[in-house]
Amino acid sequence: MKWNLLQASLCRGFFGVFCVALMLSGPNVRAFAAEPATKFPALPESITSFGAAVSDGYLYVYGGNTGKTHQYSSDLQSNRFRRLNLAKPEAWEELPGEAKMQGLALVADGGKLYRVGGFTAKNAAGEKKDLWSVADVARFDPATKTWEKLPSLPAARSSHDAIVLDHKIYVAGGWAMQGNKGSEWQHSAVVLDLTQPTLAWKELPTPPFVRRAVSLATLGGKVCVIGGMYETGGTSSEVDFFDPTTNTWQTGTDLPGDSIEGFGNSACEVDGKLFVSTIEGNVQRLDGDKWTLVSKLKHPRYFHRMLPLSKDELVFLGGTARSGERTDVIETVLVNAPQAK
Repeated sequence: MKWNLLQASLCRGFFGVFCVALMLSGPNVRAFAAEPATKFPALPESITSFGAAVSDGYLYVYGGNTGKTHQYSSDLQSNRFRRLNLAKPEAWEELPGEAKMQGLALVADGGKLYRVGGFTAKNAAGEKKDLWSVADVARFDPATKTWEKLPSLPAARSSHDAIVLDHKIYVAGGWAMQGNKGSEWQHSAVVLDLTQPTLAWKELPTPPFVRRAVSLATLGGKVCVIGGMYETGGTSSEVDFFDPTTNTWQTGTDLPGDSIEGFGNSACEVDGKLFVSTIEGNVQRLDGDKWTLVSKLKHPRYFHRMLPLSKDELVFLGGTARSGERTDVIETVLVNAPQAK
C-alpha cells in the first residue's frame, strides 16, 4: 500500500481542499479517497436506524433513533423528513413527516420516495419498552410534497431492508415486534411491482435464511441480501442473491473478517460494482468471488446508510460507532479516483 500525495492533492481540487488517496497494489485497481467532512452540512441531529435515499439530485432522510444504543421510547424516535440539494448543499430542507419510525427502509423510483415498514415505540421515556413493528407503506411525491398510503406489507416488519430493481420494490429480512408478546422473525421475502395498475405485494420463493439487521442492494440484475443477525443468535457475514429471471436464490461469498462485520451494514451498487460498509469502517467491494478492502472511514459506523451519489462517489451518513459514539458528520468516498500507477 503506497501513498501518492501529489495525486491526492489533485483528486478533489475542484472543492479547493486536499484529500488523501489510498493506493492499493496490484493491476487495474482504482484508488479510493475519503472526502472532506465539510463537503456536505452535518445531519441536523445524530440518528441511527433510519431510512435514506437519493432521487433527482436530492438526498432524503426519514426518521431514526436519536437516543443512545438500546434506548427506545417515543421521545427518542423521529418523524423528521428532510432533504439536501446535492447541487447546492447549503442547508437541509424540512419536508412533511408522518409517523415516528425507526428500523425502516426508504427507496426511490420514478422521482418518488417509498417508505417501507419500521417500528414505533409506544412507551415514553422511563417506561417499560413497548415496541411494535408496522406493515405501513407510503409514497411521497416531491412535486406536491404529500404522502399517499399504499398497500401494506403482508405482515409487520422492521430491521429489514428494501431495494428497487426494474421498478419493483424487494423487501427481505427483519422481524415483527409485538410489544410484550415478543417478536416473530420474518421467513419470507416480498416484492411490489410499481408498474402494475393495481399494486399488490407478492411473496418470493422462501429465502434460504432467516436474518434481520441486513442490507439490500442490487448487482447485475440480482437482489443481494447481506449480513445481519440470525434468529438463533449471533451475527452473520453471509451474502445471498435472488435472481428474478430464474426466480431462485443463490449463495454468494461471505464478507471477510469477523461475522460482526455483517451486522447493521449498508450496501449499494455503483457502476456495476457491489459495495458494503461495515461496523469497523471498512468499505468493501465485491470483485468476482472475493471481497477487496477499498477504503476506511474516518468515522466507522453501523446502522447507517451508504448511498451512491454518482458512478464515481459514495456518501455515508448517520449510524453509530461500535463504542456507542454517534456522529452527524457526512463522509464521502471516491470510487473512480485516478488509477494507481
